[in-house]
Amino acid sequence: MTEEQLKYFITIIDTGSYMETALELNIAQSSVSKQIQALERELGVQLFNRRRRHVKLTEEGKQLLPQARHILGEIHHLKYMAKKLQPGYKYRITVLTLPIMSCFGFHIPVSRFELENPSFIINLKELEEPQLFRKLLGNNFDIALTYWDEQNLTNGKNSFVPVSTDKIVLAVHKDNPLAKLEQITPEQLKNTPLMLMETYTCISHLCMAFFEEHHIVPNIVFRGRPETILGGVEAKLGSALIARKLASQLLANNVVSIPISPSIPATLGAVINRHSQKNPKVRELVKMLIDRNNE
Repeated sequence: MTEEQLKYFITIIDTGSYMETALELNIAQSSVSKQIQALERELGVQLFNRRRRHVKLTEEGKQLLPQARHILGEIHHLKYMAKKLQPGYKYRITVLTLPIMSCFGFHIPVSRFELENPSFIINLKELEEPQLFRKLLGNNFDIALTYWDEQNLTNGKNSFVPVSTDKIVLAVHKDNPLAKLEQITPEQLKNTPLMLMETYTCISHLCMAFFEEHHIVPNIVFRGRPETILGGVEAKLGSALIARKLASQLLANNVVSIPISPSIPATLGAVINRHSQKNPKVRELVKMLIDRNNE
């Protein structure tokens, strides 16, 4: 049994397929299949039901998965402890983040932390939501910067510390009659052609929960990245629901943002790995991130 085999086994579960696992780990799909087969031979049990299009754990696989996660976590912890014993070692704090760092000015406190703590280095990894939330299932991170998302952050294993508050706004072209309004109501959203962020994003989850709460069947004409949907607004293809601080960095000259009433709050925070919560330097970095947004 090898570390790679355990990694492949767990990643298949987290990504949902052999193909996604191969893409995530940058290896050939055939290598994934061979290593899983070798692991099954060694364990003497079948881990996956291969008769289905999407991989599904067998009952044996379900029982072994928690132990596999535990063993892989212990291997990573052992390697980390060994690195700390090496001469000239710099303590590493791994920070996962959505592509929002510049919008909240987080690069400044990160740089300041490294300047004030020369024996530490920040390992910054920018990920989209699906990849980031998969990483939260493991122990290979200390802090993850993300919007609060009930679907992915209610497992109780890690702690979520609010860092900054935000709101969803409606971005409209200045020639749109809605641009003259001081705020937008749920009733006015019902017949508005809308462009939203991708379905897997935290912002989309907040919007869809708002629609359900107010019995709105949204007229969604397009989904895409923030810069794409705001470009669509400028081209008069519809209006966009987007986080206010994100929109403030991307709004074009012909696009304005309007508050929504009742508001759709979006809380940006730091997910702290349960293994890192007692590390005073991790807590110090989180405090610096919070202080930056309270200036």
